[in-house]
Amino acid sequence: MAIVNKNKDNYEAVSLIDWINRHHSEEELREVFLNMDIALKYIHDHNYCVEVFYPSEITVLENKPDHIQFNKLLELSSNPSIKNNMIKEDIFNSSLIQIGIYTNTLRRLTPDFLRENFDQIAQFLPEGDVPYYRGVVQRGASVYFCEYALEKRNRDLENLEKELGEEGDNNSRQFTKNSGVLSNDKINDNIYKQINGYKESAFISYMLIPTLALLGLALIGAVSWFISLF
Repeated sequence: MAIVNKNKDNYEAVSLIDWINRHHSEEELREVFLNMDIALKYIHDHNYCVEVFYPSEITVLENKPDHIQFNKLLELSSNPSIKNNMIKEDIFNSSLIQIGIYTNTLRRLTPDFLRENFDQIAQFLPEGDVPYYRGVVQRGASVYFCEYALEKRNRDLENLEKELGEEGDNNSRQFTKNSGVLSNDKINDNIYKQINGYKESAFISYMLIPTLALLGLALIGAVSWFISLF
């Protein structure tokens, strides 16, 4: 079942492309891409995927990079193999868009060209994120960017702690590592409340039909009994 995600709140909304035109730094781009993948994982966790992955159908709300709305969603298949392929395709498309924006080739970049020329394209990507994009593009990895970023952050902290330890500073600061995954559930619960709303209404409809049928049978039985008294 496809749905159009139109949040009813009065958010100021701009397309991803319009937002990118105003924010050019690598840090800003990476932040919005990270939150885009957090939103993508949220959608998958709620049994939906992105039906239309065009940047014009991805919206930044309130000019905040952590308010990402995919406008057109599609319910994931109940078949495990098809479902995994749908999720894998979303992750690839997300990486394709990110790479296309980093390299300013979004309108001309195709999946086949990206796979065949990744090494040349990689030089224009953030160096620390190249292994992630290579894994998704050339090896078909189904890993979210937000998961990679969290793991990379924890490894960087471990390396920094080792470096400080090797310098012999017993009073060196201990850095706290994050566990689990990066999430933005409170915001995404509101942006994507239509996902849960659809399921709730479907469940209500599913329960309402048999209930009405039972009430109808009971009413017919009561009328028949009443008539039999005469």
